[in-house]
Amino acid sequence: MTTGFKVVARDAAIVYGLTFTTGLVMAIAGMNLQNEPSIAYLTNLLSGAIGFTVAGIRIPNNRTEHLAWVAATVWTFNLTNVALGIQTSSAWIQSGLTILFMFALGGSLSMILTLMSSANRQT
Repeated sequence: MTTGFKVVARDAAIVYGLTFTTGLVMAIAGMNLQNEPSIAYLTNLLSGAIGFTVAGIRIPNNRTEHLAWVAATVWTFNLTNVALGIQTSSAWIQSGLTILFMFALGGSLSMILTLMSSANRQT
């Protein structure tokens, strides 16, 4: 692994914190997977993608590897939901796919944004 555990944990906390805060705001607004499934899922997906974008922009080298470690760490953090009875273990396993979508979208956005930024600096 090329980046340290502290950096991975920090970036995983960013992603987890954004998705948690977004979920909390949506719950307060009365939107959840039962009554607004597509809005709740897309909002969760986008908030996680934003977190991965922020994490990806901060890492100049080995971005894909770093974000893969962040994704694995976020998925592991989500085990607390199973322990607290908020989520079933099968739902936790399936959430890995959503985290992969977040990783792919956020990683792609961070790559595009950093390429655009470096192109602007070179001109």
